[in-house]
Amino acid sequence: MIVSLAAAQFVAIVFLVPIMEFAISILGLGAASAMSPDEWGEYRLIALVQKSLTRTPDENAIIQPTAALRDYMIANPQARYAVVDPQTKKALPGSSPELVAALAGLERIDALALKFHLPGDEAKRARGSLRLIETAIGRFVIAVYGYRFAWEDLYEVARLFLTLHTAIVIAPGIFGAVLVGWVVVRHGLAPLRAAAADIAAIDVNTLHRRISSDDAPKEVVPFIDAVNGALTRLDAGVAAQRRFSANAAHELRTPIAIMRAHADNPDNEAFRRDMRRDIHRVQSIVEQLLATARFSVSCEKEVDDLDLGATVLALIADFTPLVIENKRNIAFEQPRSRIGLRLHKWALECVVTNLLNNALRAEPEGGVIQMRVLEPAVIEVVDHGNGVSPSDRDKIFEPFWRRETSGKGAGLGLAISKELVELMGGALSLEETPGGGATFKISFVKVSGSGPSA
Repeated sequence: MIVSLAAAQFVAIVFLVPIMEFAISILGLGAASAMSPDEWGEYRLIALVQKSLTRTPDENAIIQPTAALRDYMIANPQARYAVVDPQTKKALPGSSPELVAALAGLERIDALALKFHLPGDEAKRARGSLRLIETAIGRFVIAVYGYRFAWEDLYEVARLFLTLHTAIVIAPGIFGAVLVGWVVVRHGLAPLRAAAADIAAIDVNTLHRRISSDDAPKEVVPFIDAVNGALTRLDAGVAAQRRFSANAAHELRTPIAIMRAHADNPDNEAFRRDMRRDIHRVQSIVEQLLATARFSVSCEKEVDDLDLGATVLALIADFTPLVIENKRNIAFEQPRSRIGLRLHKWALECVVTNLLNNALRAEPEGGVIQMRVLEPAVIEVVDHGNGVSPSDRDKIFEPFWRRETSGKGAGLGLAISKELVELMGGALSLEETPGGGATFKISFVKVSGSGPSA
């Protein structure tokens, strides 16, 4: 950051200042409006004349125009130039007679630099410049007049600033800027270093700790607040996982203890029946726990192209023997057209199976569980049991919640079903069945076209 700040300041001092001066003169703003844009053209013409100075074999100085100077004069026929020996006050051969005559009165003045406009010149914008310059063949006074601005002139202007003199002048400023930048950055980043030390000390057992922003600059406060917010969410998630694990352990402990007691009395006539029931309960809890963790495995994140109606019908066919065994009936209403979705097939089957199991427990003996697949992409599981009271509807999707503590379920099915549906981009809701009972509705976003139903 310090190096970047120093580089930016160097560019601003060396380049931005002359660029702004040029822009102000071009736009005619402020006190610099008296400066014509054409005045930026003097430097290139002077440089061209300077490069054209040479000496004859008898050591006489003359102006021998270079190709670049000749091209310039072709492009700017109004331009004039002259070179005067400051010792003899005589113009060198090749100087413009008009310009020499106009400057004849200056021979009594030792001018180092001069701006002028020739009297009688109808071109009011025309400007002239006279400078005493150390050239390759000695010191001479170079006068130019009638130059016009061209974009090529900016190169010569830039060379005026990129000199050893400029470097010496701006070096203290650059050094001071670097020093100030170092102090400011070090001081400004001190709260971040302190915050980094606090964050490094936080682990899974200290997620309740927060980073203080009391001494931080206001520019750093949003970052610290964002980190604290992330820690709050992480703390809540870890706490929920810990509660979930504790509840799961508690739910598993009871059937395992019962199975152990039954194993101590294998001759009891109800042994096999009770063991099957307890094993089924343990298996159900383990399968539900695995379902919640399955989304974290990357290889399981691939989705399947499903026909929603056909998938649900296949599940109902597998579930029908269990419905008949429990003296219930099941009815299926299929969609009028094919509903194509891209979903995790195993997750959808898990959710529908959980809802069917829930409906089977709730449906009175001899009743009919209704399954519907509706457009655009909705699955409804309808039972006609006691329903869910309004006070319990906010709790029914919580893990391990059961309306009756003596119930057969572990209280995981609906919670996991809701989580899986939301992970697939859908929504699981509960409505009251007309006449009594509960209707669970799964809604997905349809992502493919529909066709004739199979």
